[in-house]
Amino acid sequence: MTLLTEMSEEKLDALIERADELFRTGKCCPIKCGGKNPRFCGAVEEGIKVASFAVHDGEEPPVSGWNGAGNVFFSGCSAKCVFCQNWPISQENNGGIYSIDDFASHIIKLLAKKVHNINLVTSDHYLGKVLRAFKKIRSEIKVPIVYNCNGAQTEELFKIILEVSDIFLFDVKYVTNEPARELCSIKNYADVVLKCLDMLLEKNVPWVENDLGILQKGLIIRHLVLPNYIDNSLKTIEVLNEYKKRGLNFKIALMSQYFPAYKALDNPKLNRQLHKDEYGQVAALADKYGFDGWIQDLEEEGIDETQN
Repeated sequence: MTLLTEMSEEKLDALIERADELFRTGKCCPIKCGGKNPRFCGAVEEGIKVASFAVHDGEEPPVSGWNGAGNVFFSGCSAKCVFCQNWPISQENNGGIYSIDDFASHIIKLLAKKVHNINLVTSDHYLGKVLRAFKKIRSEIKVPIVYNCNGAQTEELFKIILEVSDIFLFDVKYVTNEPARELCSIKNYADVVLKCLDMLLEKNVPWVENDLGILQKGLIIRHLVLPNYIDNSLKTIEVLNEYKKRGLNFKIALMSQYFPAYKALDNPKLNRQLHKDEYGQVAALADKYGFDGWIQDLEEEGIDETQN
């Protein structure tokens, strides 16, 4: 059973109404645009804008499994990170507009491919409409709902997310606001992400895999190590260790696959690959604290072993 299928229709309707109100008033993200058009994140009024519906094998092993995750890549994003590696989707807002009925039909097509979950990638600005689509096909959704997000959700929105999501793929980009002010549009990102972590701690999401090792419930915290921002990564590991000591149940995905893209190409701090020793410092600290999860092999392709 998933949270969505266990929920009463009355409760789901109430969550949809709350999510719709947050969209109408422009309070889905910390930018709080007020619902003005064009919206800061790129959200459209007339439907749900999606870049792709795809069977995806690139998530963490218990999420992708062998059949893949049922990824829905939503167009637009409020964070506007200068180094975004999915910038054609997040910044250029590429994608097609789907009615709620069409969106539901595409979810059914993904489910027919035996995906292990439905993985909502950056869906904050369409959450109410997505829940409306899910309501239409709820009896056919027998797999977990994954909330794959940038870590910058308003408290009001995150309360709804906690009620409907079984699995969280949760980015923690920065734990102080200084790098956030340099690298993204959400200048108080650290304050926001720490509030969300507090809410996840209170929720205490259990880690549950089925007999075949496919994740059914759980929290994976992701952190992308950036060149020249190693202090930020080390502080992030320190903060996550404090949450671990307080009882937050999670596995970590410490990512090394950074490459210069989008505005990072013109940024003197970010216009190169990650050096092996940079990632190594962060990985060593995560290892020291005994984090469980996925710390990438330092010999993997994508890490520059040379120093400039």
